[in-house]
Amino acid sequence: MAIFIEASFMNELPFSLRHAAQELYLKESLDSLVDMRLKEVSNSYRNAYSLTSEQWTVVLNALILTQLSQFTLGKHLSSESVSQLIYLVTLVLGENGATQNDAMEYFEQNAQVFSVWYSKLLKLNGKL
Repeated sequence: MAIFIEASFMNELPFSLRHAAQELYLKESLDSLVDMRLKEVSNSYRNAYSLTSEQWTVVLNALILTQLSQFTLGKHLSSESVSQLIYLVTLVLGENGATQNDAMEYFEQNAQVFSVWYSKLLKLNGKL
C-alpha cells in the first residue's frame, strides 16, 4: 500500500524557513514537534536558525500537518487517538471557532492529499 504525503504545507513555506523545516522534518518525531509547538523550540534549533517565534510556529505547523498526512488511519486507532489527531489539526489551523467543515473546505482547496486523510479521520471519529 502506498503512503501519500501532503507536500503542499512544506512547499508553501517561504524559502527563508525551508532549511530549518527540512532539518526538523528529518530529525524530529511528531511528538517532539508537537511538544515544541506547545512549549518552545529547543535552544539548539533556536541557536542554529534565527527565526522569530511566529516563524517557528509557521514551520512547526507545516511539519505537523505533513507528518500527520503519513499516518495510516483505521480501526486500530482508539477513540482517544482519533480525538488527539483532530485536536492537532485544530491546533495547527489556529482558527478558534473554526468548524470541521471550515477545515475540510480549506484542505480541499489547498491540500488535496490531506483533505482525503482528514475526511477519513472525521469518518473514523463518527464511527467510534
